[in-house]
Amino acid sequence: MKKEEYIAHRTEDGRIQTVKTHLEGTAVLSEGFASAFNAAEWGRWAGLAHDIGKYSQPFQRRIRDPDHAPRTDHSTAGAQEALRQGLAAAAYAIAGHHAGLPDGGSRTDTADEPTLVGRSKRQVPDCSAWRQDVTLPQISSLPFLGKDGFTDSFFTRMLYSCLVDADFLDTETFMQGPQPRGAYASLPVLLERLSTKTDCWLNANPGTALNRSRNEILRACINHGEQWPRGLYILTVPTGGGKTTASLAFALHHALAQGMERVIYVIPYTSIIDQTVEVFQEILGPENVLAHYGEAAFRQKDPEDLSPEEYRQLLAAENWDAPLVVTTAVQFFESLFASHSFSCRKLHNLARSVIIFDEAQTLPMPYLRPCCAAIAQLVEHYGATAVLCTATQPALGPLFAELAPKLDLREICPGGATLYSALRRNHVEDLGSLSLESLSLRLQAHRQVLCVVNRRKTAQQLYASLPKDGGSFCLTTLLCAGDRRAKLTEIRQRLKSWLPCRVVSTSLIEAGWT
Repeated sequence: MKKEEYIAHRTEDGRIQTVKTHLEGTAVLSEGFASAFNAAEWGRWAGLAHDIGKYSQPFQRRIRDPDHAPRTDHSTAGAQEALRQGLAAAAYAIAGHHAGLPDGGSRTDTADEPTLVGRSKRQVPDCSAWRQDVTLPQISSLPFLGKDGFTDSFFTRMLYSCLVDADFLDTETFMQGPQPRGAYASLPVLLERLSTKTDCWLNANPGTALNRSRNEILRACINHGEQWPRGLYILTVPTGGGKTTASLAFALHHALAQGMERVIYVIPYTSIIDQTVEVFQEILGPENVLAHYGEAAFRQKDPEDLSPEEYRQLLAAENWDAPLVVTTAVQFFESLFASHSFSCRKLHNLARSVIIFDEAQTLPMPYLRPCCAAIAQLVEHYGATAVLCTATQPALGPLFAELAPKLDLREICPGGATLYSALRRNHVEDLGSLSLESLSLRLQAHRQVLCVVNRRKTAQQLYASLPKDGGSFCLTTLLCAGDRRAKLTEIRQRLKSWLPCRVVSTSLIEAGWT
């Protein structure tokens, strides 16, 4: 068989992609992805070796006549080659590039086990013809590998991400043709759009003490974003201090100054993502902001019913190649510890990113240690900057000092006590226990009022007791995202016009939102 006749993919109309072409295309992409964390050789090696099992006769029979030839394992051969060369991370990545990262297993595993040890013992069909087409590069060990198991496993997952995204993209381009990926505005353009808005605030007469405090916070974020190196930071801003826009200002100034690639905004609640995305899209343009969460518009439709922009967002959600990604903490951390390709595919794009963790105090206590360990890995070894952003900063300094002693946890916006005093806009009074009827009467005594309760049932009962004059609203997670956005728009309009507006809500809205 001539080497150019080894087939990797075949389309329904008969077009053929050779194994050599696919391996080289995947290797170029994987090498580029892995270069973000100084592992370009590893990325190229994995890309070149991942499908060498397709050089076997059983695979070639299968791809030429799928109706009459059995399926054959084509990933174990590359994994075994990686193990022969002592490249365990590449072995895991290659073995799992379709089925998901395997468990390591134990020495007693047989060849029938799906573990890496088990697969290392399998007899695979002869695929030695790959050596005619492929020259695997020499690998230089990375200085942080081999020190502890968590660091090694984290690198394995990042390498796996590079490989599976490259494999998907190369295959997609051949099978379907070029897709509407990329073509976003550059970071300098996004920063210019943000500066157009923030300069109006900074250069105008602030007028009030509140606006002066907000400008002080914003200037600190801009200055430190431009001047400080990549690292681990905290941003402690009282409610009402404008931390959403200020943290974005830090992120974009910092990303541009440090040659970074994107901003990832991690939010604990799906309920407040809509509000944050709306602000970012208004400033930067909706086409440059990816909202990746369960209720995003592109996740609610059949792919065939998506608009061109929604389809573009669907593709971007696969690998987070957008310049600004807004997602949930669950999506973010579960992906970092996942084993399947669809979850891990985007991880390599966390390297060289500014990652903002909004409402950092909500990091789950049972998983606090692994979450912080993952954040430390991204900052120490993958060129990321992480910012823990909240009004009530958790005491994570000792944990980070234990996990990553070389990292300094620095505050972006000093003067917290002064700011809390300047930004105080409320008076707290304990009214004791109130009946729903008493609470309803209190709400009706106000023209504009917000009441936040713990349970959806309580919210519905309280709402039912309010006047039906068009000025009463009930916000809970029973509303779909679209209806919630519509109601919030109507509420804002009534507030600006000083119309009656009584809102009963569960804690799905962010306190201090203006």
